[in-house]
Amino acid sequence: MGGPSEHRYLQALDADLAEAFARAARRSRKSPDRLLRELVLEYLRDQKDYEAAARIRARIKKGARSYSLNEVIKRHGLENSV
Repeated sequence: MGGPSEHRYLQALDADLAEAFARAARRSRKSPDRLLRELVLEYLRDQKDYEAAARIRARIKKGARSYSLNEVIKRHGLENSV
């Protein structure tokens, strides 16, 4: 495992964290590069979701109406499809 780019990223980690990351990569049977890429992509998706939720919260605070899942189901006639 590990090519030249792996060391570039892991050099920035302290020894304990680098070893823990290497163990996690081995357990997941992925290269450290691949695991790092997946973790970063997951973080970015989570951030995008968080920002979307924050925008919705701001709209609700300004008085926008929110609907429960049950209200949406009833309003759109989806009772039998769930």
